[in-house]
Amino acid sequence: MASTRSRQFSTLDALILRDYGRDTIEDAVGFTFETVLCSTYSILFALVVYSIFRRGVRSRNTIIMLLVVVYLYGASVTQWAVDFWVTLNSMHSLFMMTEVPIPTETLSRTKLATKLMHCKKLSLISTFVKIVSYAVVIWRTWVIYKGRIKAIVVPSVLLLTAFADQICPSSPMVVWGFSLGTNVVCTALIGFKAWYAMKSTPDPLLTDLRRHRKLLKQLKIDGITHGMSTQNVLSLLVESGFIYIFLLSIQIICYLDIPRSSPWYYFQYILVVMGQQVTGMYPTLIIAIVNFKRTIWEEHPITLGSCTVLNSLPQEVDPGRSGATRTFDLRSVIDICPEKVHDERCITHGNLACRE
Repeated sequence: MASTRSRQFSTLDALILRDYGRDTIEDAVGFTFETVLCSTYSILFALVVYSIFRRGVRSRNTIIMLLVVVYLYGASVTQWAVDFWVTLNSMHSLFMMTEVPIPTETLSRTKLATKLMHCKKLSLISTFVKIVSYAVVIWRTWVIYKGRIKAIVVPSVLLLTAFADQICPSSPMVVWGFSLGTNVVCTALIGFKAWYAMKSTPDPLLTDLRRHRKLLKQLKIDGITHGMSTQNVLSLLVESGFIYIFLLSIQIICYLDIPRSSPWYYFQYILVVMGQQVTGMYPTLIIAIVNFKRTIWEEHPITLGSCTVLNSLPQEVDPGRSGATRTFDLRSVIDICPEKVHDERCITHGNLACRE
């Protein structure tokens, strides 16, 4: 009888095991979702690094962008590795440490999770990730407005204010609000630029692109150029900005005190891990949009005297394809010729000069 009684669980033990199983499922679901996001981020990271190296790491700006992309991805993978270790350690303490009483295991796991959440090193990494990612957003706005400091004064002030938690740790909601405000202002500025580009006279870049497409049509050159109009790139930046603002807006749920017994805790936990990955993915996506579409990246078109020089895309016939299908080099849709061209209309070694 004594041995039979010793094998029976008390009501308290049953409740603890139920809660422990629920917590394990929540941790597994959250980590699985984070793994999916991290895998998506890995694909995006590989594409961006490929595009950067394909263009050539020659300028200082390109090197800085490469370091930014690598740092953001490294911080994301580090956070994923920490979450993996926490999830694995929680399951190990439940199923492998049989010599420790269940209440003690539960208390130890709670203390471990709390300690990791307030770890200074992880908090420092997260802070730098936010600074770098928001700096990329502000930098993109600064480039679109052609270096005008006035355009980035407000988002820069909001960015500095967003890290007030380093001085006043009891203000997470204020920090979230200013972070959201930084992205809202930058997206609004880019959106205004996109609207202005659609309503006003086309800028030199768009004019050159249209002239280039018209010339290809006149020469009856088949194929699709890989360039993209300024409006389309700005639209992509605005749309991605609104998506990120939406994701950042619902992050307010992360600051609510939701017990683990509530079904809403799943949603809150998913938002937490999503925020850890999306913070680095968004600026990487901005770089990918601009880099792959071959538009406003580091410099703007330059007018040499009364001539704007366009570099026509060299044609290459792919022998492996049927017919005379042409492929185009992606090096440049628009390029600036270093020497001045005097002819009003000329086609020499793939360079075009068109008088305005």
